[in-house]
Amino acid sequence: MGNPLHIHQRHMLKSKDIKILIHRLETQLQIPPDEIKKFLSSKDRVEWIKLGENQEIYAINGVLTFWLRDETFIPLLSFLLQHDLPYHRVKVDQGAIPFVSKGADVMRPGVIMFDSDIQAGDIVLIEDPQHQRILSVGQAMYSTTEMETMTQGKIIKCLHSLIDPIWAFSKSYQ
Repeated sequence: MGNPLHIHQRHMLKSKDIKILIHRLETQLQIPPDEIKKFLSSKDRVEWIKLGENQEIYAINGVLTFWLRDETFIPLLSFLLQHDLPYHRVKVDQGAIPFVSKGADVMRPGVIMFDSDIQAGDIVLIEDPQHQRILSVGQAMYSTTEMETMTQGKIIKCLHSLIDPIWAFSKSYQ
């Protein structure tokens, strides 16, 4: 499961810093402003938490929301379970679910459906097709066009799952 995470620094963001965060989310994650307004405004309570070198977490109104790792925003499962955001999605077959839930990278044979406009490097939500539940968050290694022609190999790198240290941290966060 990895080492437990420790908080090195933390503080509440001022309204001007929240506006900067909103702008970064719009540009880096390409989330439309209307979608961001559903979960974040400059009046919300936003906490910045530094976990270690190149690792920060943002909590909005007491819920861990985004993990900033090496300048990449990764949406956290603790947040995604409460909010439906417009991310690309991939659905895996029943045989892949236990592995993906435990942080395995997604292999092409285990995928039964993917969004049509995924590009290499995009953040992707990996879902259980039967329950429409998000199992993990990954980063596409190929575009949809490339993935459709593949029959084997790794296609999505797992960034965050239900058993990683970030998930464990979200359960004990206060």
